[in-house]
Amino acid sequence: MKKAPRVKASVSPRERERTVVFLGPTLPHHEAKKLLRADFRPPARQGDVFRALETKPDTIVLIDGVFESAPSVWHHELLAAHASGVTLLGSSSMGALRAAELPGVITPIGEIARRFVTGEWNDDAAVALLHADATQHYRALTVPWVNVFATARAAQRNGVLTAARARALHTTAEAQFYQSRTWSSVFQALGWPVELHQQVLAHAVDLKAADARACLEAAAQLAPASRTPEALPLSSFVRRTRLTGRLNAAPANEGVKTLLLADFARQAGIEPNPESVARWRRRLSGPFAEDQLAAWAEALALEELVLSAPEQFVADGPSHLEGAALQSALHQRR
Repeated sequence: MKKAPRVKASVSPRERERTVVFLGPTLPHHEAKKLLRADFRPPARQGDVFRALETKPDTIVLIDGVFESAPSVWHHELLAAHASGVTLLGSSSMGALRAAELPGVITPIGEIARRFVTGEWNDDAAVALLHADATQHYRALTVPWVNVFATARAAQRNGVLTAARARALHTTAEAQFYQSRTWSSVFQALGWPVELHQQVLAHAVDLKAADARACLEAAAQLAPASRTPEALPLSSFVRRTRLTGRLNAAPANEGVKTLLLADFARQAGIEPNPESVARWRRRLSGPFAEDQLAAWAEALALEELVLSAPEQFVADGPSHLEGAALQSALHQRR
């Protein structure tokens, strides 16, 4: 398991604002904001972490994420965030699941994440619940199985339930679909007397919320990230999906030529001049993440290198004179 994050005594408000938190029904935002000053965003869906990288955060805290209403947050984007040097913490819900699926990439915080990391729990439905939208502050409409489990354990510990009844409580809840699981539906299935329902709920435990608090507190104590960014190759499908909806209609041919020449140069074993890469990077801007801009700066530097002496890169290759003649003929035709 990944080592616990380094801590320091105090963190300036400016640094803490560079933390992005994906949070929904697990913990009320007003409570979360008392624990951590951060950029709080709705439950993560596919592409949201990529978009978060555009603000160059130091830390991303993943707590809640969508399951069925939209595509879930990609492993690709979490890997990209890690490669870029961002510290990732995960807990409670989607964060716990992704922490278990990406060891060494996301630091797991809390009991739920720990049990998923060790393999003791492996069912995504254990943390799922139905909730309202942002207009109703993501209010939970059903109860997640992990909270039933924690409540059954607390009720047994306090002598309210026997071991057999505690087990019956969480196994009955496990058998119900997460979108229809409520305390009423679970108790109705068990057939227990109302008095016992009340005694059990007197010891109710919101394990997801407890883990979220621990995660936010851990984020508040993080020292600034010091990892060196790493290159992370992304497939063409991921690169295209990442850009979908981000651009207005724009001519693409010149950019495609740059990227093709850069790939040609790499295949030939050519490396760009770092000063040229830095110069191109200063000229690039827009609603794109740092890793995208860095990759394009390198491509432009490689293109510049190839075009500076094209006849050297292909046997009996084209010259600047031929290139100028082609452009002249093309313009005359137009």
